[in-house]
Amino acid sequence: MNPPAVTVVMPVRNGRVYIHEAVASVLTQDFHDLELIVVDDGSTDWDYFQLMELDPRLKVIRLIGVGVSAARNAGMAISRGDYIAFLDADDVWYPGKLSAQIRYFETHVDAGVVFGQFVKWHPDATKVFAPAASLWTDCAALTETEQARSGWLYTRLLMGLLVGMNTAIIRRSVYDQIGGFDTTMRIGEDYDFWLRASRVAPMHSLNGPVALYRIHPASAMHRVDKANHMARLLHCGFVRWGLENPDGSKLEPKQFARRLAMTHFDHGYLHYWRGDLTIARQSFALAFLSGGRRLRSAIYWVLAVGAKFFSSRSSTLP
Repeated sequence: MNPPAVTVVMPVRNGRVYIHEAVASVLTQDFHDLELIVVDDGSTDWDYFQLMELDPRLKVIRLIGVGVSAARNAGMAISRGDYIAFLDADDVWYPGKLSAQIRYFETHVDAGVVFGQFVKWHPDATKVFAPAASLWTDCAALTETEQARSGWLYTRLLMGLLVGMNTAIIRRSVYDQIGGFDTTMRIGEDYDFWLRASRVAPMHSLNGPVALYRIHPASAMHRVDKANHMARLLHCGFVRWGLENPDGSKLEPKQFARRLAMTHFDHGYLHYWRGDLTIARQSFALAFLSGGRRLRSAIYWVLAVGAKFFSSRSSTLP
């Protein structure tokens, strides 16, 4: 068989509740020249090989619980398409997504990655999600790009520009240069992946939504860690590539310093309201020293120190 134009990689772990909607959003695209590789990463809730009965373009491989980065890497390793797309098993594509993006690739040979906007998909008061079809619109006609989110994006990624994993398609030639996801990372592996891609080729965002991002307790947006992974990624990027895009445009050092400081403040703020006062205090101190929101950082540092002090005093009272 001739290789397909597009390979779609879909990792899943115990996602039977949502995966049929995700799979359907791929297989019903008006762009048919694709393969869908579902990577079952040690699920225990269902036999995902049954999905292959739905369509000959669908293939399932099974791993033993190696994590989402390794699962995506396994899917990409056996992919055959000229383009590689990503969709998590709990999210959904809009109709027309692939045709719009592949058409854009074909008319913009410099683009190494084409992505788009996503819409957050919240459950209702009864924790039920509205059917995807009631929320999406056909995006096949999208042709325009967001100028602020297109071009050589390295410095804009450093400053916080977000590339939604489920919206993006990458040329195989770019993937061949940068490799897969860093399997040593528990959080931020997608950000690291796009930082590396941004050093190889321009990245363009279509000016419209192309996917629904489901918000539930297991969503990546709800993951919290004691370490400030964003600050670490920014520092590593700066050490490796500096503050200059491949086209010569630059980010001012003061802008980057403030961006780094803000990640410390945001990390401290999150942990302060979660009750982890030690991490909060450390993060607010780093934000203050780095020049980010000095007054607010100082106030919250004092509050964190005071709360820690009174907490320890109350625990010793008879």
